[in-house]
Formats: sequence, structure tokens, C-alpha cells
Amino acid sequence: KRMEVRCRLDASCGVVGSSLVKQTGEAEVQCYFVKGMLEGVLDHCGSYTGRKAGAAGDCAPVVLSDMERHRVIEAARTMANSGLRVLALAHGTQMNSLTLDGIVGMSDPPRRGVSESIAKMIENRSRVCMITGDARETAMAIASTLGFYDPRKHTALSGLELEQLSGAELEDRIRDTAVFYRTSPRHKLAIVQALQATGEIVAMTGDGVNDAPALSAADIGVAMGKSGTDVAKEAADMVIMDDDFTTIMAAVEEGKCIFYNIKNFLTFQLSTSVAA
Repeated sequence: KRMEVRCRLDASCGVVGSSLVKQTGEAEVQCYFVKGMLEGVLDHCGSYTGRKAGAAGDCAPVVLSDMERHRVIEAARTMANSGLRVLALAHGTQMNSLTLDGIVGMSDPPRRGVSESIAKMIENRSRVCMITGDARETAMAIASTLGFYDPRKHTALSGLELEQLSGAELEDRIRDTAVFYRTSPRHKLAIVQALQATGEIVAMTGDGVNDAPALSAADIGVAMGKSGTDVAKEAADMVIMDDDFTTIMAAVEEGKCIFYNIKNFLTFQLSTSVAA
């Protein structure tokens, strides 16, 4: 049956989705269909889609007990530890009493050449950090695969933890933090400013409208040419036309080459002037 979309939910509560209305006889029934990070979706669920003990046939809502909730969280953690991005799906007629339909693990591997580019950056004494909305396990698995996260040297910081830190505390914690997880765009500006406060020269990548403040505040704002919004491009200092991370490495190498040439030229000019 056809259903009319009445409104769309924003991501402020950790879930996104739509409120739809279907006609049942003379009455209208409002239904919610949502997706998002598991923690956010579970907070709105009181049941899950399954079969009751001893029942056969079609699936039906079953009370989401603490034990079942723990099973879902463990299943999601197993997926995340494998580097999968976990998405939870749910539906219901009341937003505070949804039925969990399941979780989906999606593979989004890094593009070819990214690992090599990051290795070159680290070799050239550049520091790489990742800011993501993914779960801790997913973020750490990806960062470890790419080679810029070592649990013996680095730490991970969540968006919630970041909000609870003072400016001085964040500056202290950020010195050995390589992964920022479960973050939102508003956290990026605070991260950029904290890194700058510790003396770092910060290059920031972004493509969305909400990334503009961080791109503008960074020493070098890098926007994506294909997927980036016009607002992000205007705020950035550099636009990567092919949306390829390896291009950033090429730009860094070219910039260093120009810097060293200028330095050598000035050294030569000063030495010849003194000799004259």
C-alpha cells in the first residue's frame, strides 16, 4: 500500500528516518522507519523482530530483554572489529517504542594507494588523525589497517568525551590521539583549534556544509572537488578535484620541494652577498 511521507527525522538523536502515514479505513496510522548508529536506535527500541519461543510462521515483535540487547551489541561489536560500518534499522508507530529489525554490516575499504600515501606522510614526519562518526571498534580497525594507529602509542577519543573536556585538558589529550570516533561536524572545529594550540600546523579535509568552520580555521583547508559542497570549497584553501587522498600527498611533496628550493636560493644569495 502507498504511504505518504509526512516528515523526515534529523540526525540529532543519532538516528535518521522518515515519518510516514498510511490510510487504514477511515483512520490514519503514523509509522516511523529509522536507521542510524546502534546505540541511538537501541535507545528507542522496546522490541525486536523475531519469533516467540515455540511459535511458527511469520515473524512478530518480541520484547527486547537485556540479554537480547547484549547479544545485539556483541554482534555489532564483532562486525565493527572486522572494520565493518554497522547500521541499525527499526520501525514502529511510536518513536519511543520502536521495533528493531536488524543490523547491517557494510564494508567501505580505503581507496587504493591510501595506505602508501599515509606511510609516506608518517615517514616525512607528518601526523595523521582520523575524525569519523563510526563506532570505536570500526574506527580503530580501519586506522590500524592504514598504519597510523598503534594502541601502544596512540589513544582514541569519542565525541562525547571531547565535549566533557576543558580546553587545556583537550590540548593535553590530543597530543597522542590518532582516532576521533562517534563525532559530529561540530567537533571538527574544536579538534582543529586544539591541535593548533599545541603548535601543530593543521591541514583539514572536508566536503559538507558543516565542515566549513573547521576548513576555514585550519592552516590549510582541503575540500573535495567532486563530492564537496560549494560552501566547503569556498571555505577551503585547496580543492582536490579527483577526491583522492593520494593527491594530497603529491601536493605536500610539491610544497616541500618549493620550500626547500626557496630556502636554498636564499642561502645562496646571502652567502654570495657576504662574499662580495
